[in-house]
Amino acid sequence: MRALGAALIAGAAAALAMPPLDWLPLAVVGIVVFVWLWESAPTWKIAWLRGWVWGTGHFAVGSYWIVEAFFVPPADFKLLGLPIVLGLAVVLGFFPGMAAGATRWAALRWPFLAGRYRRLVLLAIAWTIAEWLRGHVFTGYAWNPLGHVWTFAPALLQGAALFGVFGLGTLSFIVLAAPTAGWRASVAALVTVGLAGVAGLAIMTPLGGPQTGPLVRIVQPNISQTMKAQRGSGPVQLGRLVEMSQRPGFDRLAAVIWPETAVPYVVEPTSALLPTLASVAPPNGYLLTGAQRVTERDEDGAWNSVLAIDPRGAIVAHYDKVHLVPLGEYIPFHKDIAPISGLVGRGSFEVGDGQVTLALPGLPSFSPIICYEVIFPAAVTGPGPRAQWILNITNDAWFGVSSGPYQHLASARLRTIEEGLPMLRAANTGVSAVIDAYGRVLASLDMESEGIIDHAIPPARSVTPYGRWHDWTLVILIAILALMMILVGLRERRLAS
Repeated sequence: MRALGAALIAGAAAALAMPPLDWLPLAVVGIVVFVWLWESAPTWKIAWLRGWVWGTGHFAVGSYWIVEAFFVPPADFKLLGLPIVLGLAVVLGFFPGMAAGATRWAALRWPFLAGRYRRLVLLAIAWTIAEWLRGHVFTGYAWNPLGHVWTFAPALLQGAALFGVFGLGTLSFIVLAAPTAGWRASVAALVTVGLAGVAGLAIMTPLGGPQTGPLVRIVQPNISQTMKAQRGSGPVQLGRLVEMSQRPGFDRLAAVIWPETAVPYVVEPTSALLPTLASVAPPNGYLLTGAQRVTERDEDGAWNSVLAIDPRGAIVAHYDKVHLVPLGEYIPFHKDIAPISGLVGRGSFEVGDGQVTLALPGLPSFSPIICYEVIFPAAVTGPGPRAQWILNITNDAWFGVSSGPYQHLASARLRTIEEGLPMLRAANTGVSAVIDAYGRVLASLDMESEGIIDHAIPPARSVTPYGRWHDWTLVILIAILALMMILVGLRERRLAS
């Protein structure tokens, strides 16, 4: 029981190394304890159980912010908040448990794999596979991958341009677990981090260059989720958005960007609301806004969408969200189970057809993504010619001033590094931001603040290896590490015999 208690505490402590706290030493403690518990497990089943408990503690702390959404008025389901988050943590704990159990089985069967250094590589590979599966199985939950422990230092994130955030996690695991292999490994880990930082700084362009891209305005209205749910508050919400959008400098803009579901009404192709929205489109630009989109046929359902509206009031382009939040935006079989259909407005949003790249005159081509979609690597750009920037609209008002919105922003920053593309992010209550192609936040509005950001669209980088080949670069990294581990182990066996 002591070992399980240590696993629970260590997993929880490691979660505090994620944004916004960024307590990196706790990541070292958490991963070191994970390795020690793995090494002392007499059977693979015990290793699996310890890993599962470690993961349960880790994800309970890392995902506590979800509880906040259940207390947004009318809070009809608030009693379900804590059980659902704890249940989610137990389910997610399976993934580090699987990594620990599978590798312990392999190490007990082939002892040469458990050498001082090889065990770190073995565990790092298994950890990565488990994280990748967590990000994909049952629609995926790619929240707080291990690579996020470096978000306090953009230079240390640049490896994601090569291997993505999961590959960054592979290397991070080896570095964080180095103390279990002795002082030499610890020194080597520190040197590696230093060299990675120097290399990252070397490839990053200097900050403060001239703004040459089209000028856009991000609007953060700071409308609480309680107000958004109040009947009759639509005119007030819309009035605030319009007033903020038309502040001085409006005529110079190429686009005005509103957050996810900013429009407090359902938008139809012939909606009487369109002239009002058109007044917010700059004379030679567009309003890019989140809205609930419907067609003229009621039976088609509704989509959580990005709409591009021109000064004539025409919807010239749209994107429908593809990766819906389970139980929040999408309820399986919702049309057949009436008691739960009220959890989301109309019961459930429809799934969009796929990622897109939008090309509008006067704007560099861009790929829009909505809220939760930004946490998924290799799934933020559309097919065809490469986009020049990413548009991310979101509404994190559901989660209050918790860690959730800051961790959401961390995911957005990693996507820019992976793809080599800048991102403009409009949030309802924060954090809105302009992020360059190296993951640096150039301008931002914090939680629960009202304001606008006028900023030029930053330039894109040349396509990155990860942006071109996506998770194939991760496969190559794992293959190289596995081959090195096996060859060194076999060589040592021959020398010993």
